[in-house]
Amino acid sequence: MADFKTSLEKTLLTAFADVTAYLPENDTTSLAIAEQINKAMIYPLESGGKRVRPWIVCLMAEACGTSARHPAVLSTAAALELVHTYSLVHDDLPCMDNDDFRRGKPTTHKVFGEANALLVGDALLTQAFAVLAQLADHGADARTALRCVEILSRNAGQRGMIAGQWLDLSQTNTTTNISWDMLKTIHNLKTGALLGCAFSLGLLVGCSLEPLGKFKTLTQKQLDELLMHAESAGQTAGLAFQIVDDVLDVTQNSILLGKTAGKDEQQNKLTAVKVLGLENATKRAEELTKQALNDIESLRTKLANLSGVSVSSGSFQPIYDFVSGLFMRTS
Repeated sequence: MADFKTSLEKTLLTAFADVTAYLPENDTTSLAIAEQINKAMIYPLESGGKRVRPWIVCLMAEACGTSARHPAVLSTAAALELVHTYSLVHDDLPCMDNDDFRRGKPTTHKVFGEANALLVGDALLTQAFAVLAQLADHGADARTALRCVEILSRNAGQRGMIAGQWLDLSQTNTTTNISWDMLKTIHNLKTGALLGCAFSLGLLVGCSLEPLGKFKTLTQKQLDELLMHAESAGQTAGLAFQIVDDVLDVTQNSILLGKTAGKDEQQNKLTAVKVLGLENATKRAEELTKQALNDIESLRTKLANLSGVSVSSGSFQPIYDFVSGLFMRTS
C-alpha cells in the first residue's frame, strides 16, 4: 500500500509541466511568476488527503486482474484525483463555502489569492483530461482512453458534480424543500457521481488492460451493462460516504477533520444530520454501506457470468474492506 501511494503521488505531481521551460531564460520577472504558478499548481495536490477515489480506481482494476501499479491505471486514478482536487479548491473559495483550511493546511486561495486559486482549479480540471488523452502512451487502446474521458466528463459536469454543487448552494440558508429526497439528490450528484466514476473507471481500465485477456470476450453491450452496475454501486457508497462526512462535521474537531468543523451548521447547509438527526443519519450511512457491499458482490457475480470466467470473492475483498472502512470513520 505504501509503495502504491508513492507511485500515485509521483504520477499526480508530474502531471504538470514546468512553466519556466516555456519562457525566455533572461526574463527574470516572467520566470519568478512562472515559479509561483508551478508552486500553486501542486500546492493542493501536496496537501495530501484520503485519496479515496484513486484508491477505488486501482482496487477495482486489481479486482479485474490488472496491477494497481500499471501506468495506465495510475494515470486514470490521477486524472480522477485532479478533478476532485479542483472541486475542493473551488469549493473553498469565498463565493462558495469560504473555508480557510483544507487537509489541515491553509486553502489555496489563502496562500495564492482568490483569482489565482480559481485558475489553479481550472488548470487541475483541464489537465485531468490531458492525462486521460495520453493513456494510449501507457498501454491502453484509444477506445478505452476516449471512454474514460466521456465517463469522467459526464460525472464531473452538469449531469453530475456541477449539478450537485449548484443544488447544494441553492439549499444553503433556506427552509424550503428540506427533505431526504432533496438531500439524496444533492449527495448523489455532488459526491456520488465521482465515487461512481471511480468504480466504473477502475472496471473499464481493469478489464481492458489485464494481461491474460480473460475479459476480452466481453461485448460492448456487456461492458456497458457492467459499467452501469459499477457506477450504481459507487453512487450508493458515495451517498454513505457523504452522510458520514455530515456526521463527522458535527462530531469531530477541526484538527481531526483537517478542515473547519461545524462549517455546515454555521452556513445552515442541508445535511443528513439536519434532515435525519445524528442517530438516524449514522444508521442510514450503515444501511447504505451494506447495500453498496451487496451491489459490489452482485457486480462480481455479473462480471463472472457475462465473461464466463471465474472471478473469486478474494479478488474483490480489498474493495469490500475499503468500502467498509469508509463507514468506520464514524467510530
